Amino acid sequence: MRLDDRIKKYTAIFIGAVGLLSSIVTTLTASFNKNSVLLGVILLLVTALIVFIILYLIPKESLPSGIETVADAINNNNTSKNIKIIFPCDIGYYRAVNKLAKEKFGKNSASTSAANDWQKKNEYILTCLTDNNLLVGYFDILPLKPDFAQRFISGEVGEKDIRAEHLFSFHELKKAEYVYFAGIAVKNTNVGAGCIHATYLIYAAILYLKTFYSGSNLKQILTIPTSDEGLAITKKFFSLEREGGLRKDGQDLYSSPFNLLEFTQLISEKKDIYKRFDASAYRTLLKEFH
Repeated sequence: MRLDDRIKKYTAIFIGAVGLLSSIVTTLTASFNKNSVLLGVILLLVTALIVFIILYLIPKESLPSGIETVADAINNNNTSKNIKIIFPCDIGYYRAVNKLAKEKFGKNSASTSAANDWQKKNEYILTCLTDNNLLVGYFDILPLKPDFAQRFISGEVGEKDIRAEHLFSFHELKKAEYVYFAGIAVKNTNVGAGCIHATYLIYAAILYLKTFYSGSNLKQILTIPTSDEGLAITKKFFSLEREGGLRKDGQDLYSSPFNLLEFTQLISEKKDIYKRFDASAYRTLLKEFH
């Protein structure tokens, strides 16, 4: 059994509260005799043990630790024709993305209204991955205007402060010096299919950056990993360094230089993987704007 961090935390809090209350009630209602105190202590110890097991022994749902963990599954995967990049995403996919974001990130996710405003300013910030036309994951990359990006790096503002006016439109992408890799979320990463989808999404993000930011002013890719596993896998593909000091949102910001040559080389080396999912939507859009 695997649980995501949010479910683990809330389950542990609930069981801990119930166990503590039961221990206190058991002790008080029995007039503090020897047996009642012993029973109360036992209840408290059992509760502590259960909470420990939930928080530290039950594996949490996470992204794969690296491409090596799913290489065999990808090589044996024969459903590539069904795995597809949807870009741009319509309103139905946006609703599914908002739901998945709430499930994965909880209170740390951007508000639905803010995300909708981002989409109105630049409908091409979001990429959806589908399997048999059902959403299985997504990522969003936001082109930040320089003044806001500097405040973001310094920690003065956080993700929840990003508004539509802080973003470049799609037609202004060439001006962007900073992009924020706002998030990547995948369903069912505790099973093989979810790991495959996560891997495809990471490669799709590299293809996205290479496709739409070639010849741009892009200098840095910014990201705030929400877990140690997310940080570890991101570091396998991006040269991350911690940025800024004490942040308003209390989270650690990392940045990576935009290295077009490295991305181009990686895409060339991994042609077989790129053939395993349909990313033609990127090429189609690029042709429309040339």
